[in-house]
Amino acid sequence: MLKVVLVIDCERFISFKQGNPRWNKFEKFKGKINNLIKNLRYNEKGFEIVYKTIVREEFPATFMLVGKMFKPIKSPSFIEFGSHTLNHLPLTLVDDDLLKQEIENKYKFSSITPPMWMVEDTQNPLRIFNELKKQKYTHCVYRGKNTGIKHFHYNAVKKPFKKQGITCVHVSNFLEGNFSHKKINNLKKDILKNTDKQGVYLLTTHDFTHKNNKNLKNIIKFLKQLEKNNKIKIMRLKDIK
Repeated sequence: MLKVVLVIDCERFISFKQGNPRWNKFEKFKGKINNLIKNLRYNEKGFEIVYKTIVREEFPATFMLVGKMFKPIKSPSFIEFGSHTLNHLPLTLVDDDLLKQEIENKYKFSSITPPMWMVEDTQNPLRIFNELKKQKYTHCVYRGKNTGIKHFHYNAVKKPFKKQGITCVHVSNFLEGNFSHKKINNLKKDILKNTDKQGVYLLTTHDFTHKNNKNLKNIIKFLKQLEKNNKIKIMRLKDIK
């Protein structure tokens, strides 16, 4: 049976200020414009909308928190909190001392999403996984390798795999609050196309894209019906084996 995991990266507007190390000059220019109009297009309080919806719908989900902005709060058992690092820095590009600061596991989380999914550099592929293991993380969201600022990321529905004892779960698709109706329908079709697989469909979203809960409620209703029909199993990330 296909397992479905919803991961919410909770970072408010920090990425707008930081930009992305992989951007070219034109993308950096677009990023500056996007930063200027972010309050029109996005929602700095998106976490609150997503969290309240997840609780109300009693939907298993994993919230990945940027440590300088969020702390875990007392929540129902179907909610998992994990790390999105301390300051949302690209882990493959920082030195060892800064890496340790960024992933320090002060809340004893099981799961982590590395910012921009930069967790495995081809020049030293196990460096970050070794540190994650020392910090007692057990699960990591994964999307592919990096070489410096170049990335080889892709979406896939796969069985989980291990790196230095860390269970890696590959990103399968995205669900954003500002997606069009067409994109939401395409997402549903993609999930249906994969229900006969034995892997994990990891659906990831960003808190700041949710100005309302329309898309989130739409997908939750869809996934709940699939689970009711014994087509999928909805799980928290740390429960994936």
